[in-house]
Amino acid sequence: MIEVLIHSPFARQSSQGNSVTADRLERMLMDGGLRVEMEEESYGGVDAECLIALNARRSAEAVADFDRACPGKKVIVLLTGTDINHEEMEDPKSPTRRTMDRADALVVLHDAEHQSVPDGLCEKCRVIFPSVTLPDSVQHQTQGDDFTIVMAGNMRVEKNPELAVAASLKLPENLTMHLYGNDFEAALGRIINHGMVSHQEMLAAMAQAHLLLNTSIQEGGANAICEAISMGLPVVASAIPGNIGMLGVGYAGLFPSNNLTELVTLLTGVASDPELYAELKKQVAARAPLFTYATEARAWVDLVRSQLPRPFPPSPCDG
Repeated sequence: MIEVLIHSPFARQSSQGNSVTADRLERMLMDGGLRVEMEEESYGGVDAECLIALNARRSAEAVADFDRACPGKKVIVLLTGTDINHEEMEDPKSPTRRTMDRADALVVLHDAEHQSVPDGLCEKCRVIFPSVTLPDSVQHQTQGDDFTIVMAGNMRVEKNPELAVAASLKLPENLTMHLYGNDFEAALGRIINHGMVSHQEMLAAMAQAHLLLNTSIQEGGANAICEAISMGLPVVASAIPGNIGMLGVGYAGLFPSNNLTELVTLLTGVASDPELYAELKKQVAARAPLFTYATEARAWVDLVRSQLPRPFPPSPCDG
């Protein structure tokens, strides 16, 4: 019998975040001395001591099938942003909530998600921040005379790009905004649109910028914010739970969601006040250790070991 079965609701070769997480988690657990297998989309009958489901709602059927095939075995469920923000979270009879009720442990990706879990389930929760591994060549070092603001990712409606467009028209001329992403075809004001670029190009642009901007009205936990924190790039972001959870309560670069006046004031202030900019750099640097591979690996290995019956010798993750 294997010890850990990881279930991803998406095909392994897809670019979905669940699939990326599944590959990283498999590597961490195997490096931690655990016997691991991976399954995609549906449960195939594998006998395991513990199932890790990488989405409460989309893995609900697989969790139920595993529970019938392996009664009494352990179940760990990773709650994603789509779980936290879905209407099923409020329905105790929904597949999402049934999966959460069955779980022996729940994992959330930051502190604010922990606060969104219904009463009675919070004691099952463990916060494990996602890790970011950047190329050695990616180090934050600003370039150019202008104060450069970068937006990264697909500009879906939840990202609230219209607010950034409106802000671009009110900022001083020496503040330039650059968009690296797609899915936004409306007028961009003074934003320079670079379109869809490779991940490597986007990271290079972030490393040379002064600031990352996130104007989302709903966010589970933006990968670009994790990357910015890891490289030391300050962030200005809307004060929504997903962003607060990543950046921390009291972070000085937060503005009230969808508030144009406050956003323009904050961006102008950060660009013109070296002490405020230095404070953002300091706060970002303090968060960076939360997003290291070693920190994430240690937390996952410790959690899984706590659910398994056999004792474990020290592993590389223990150091």
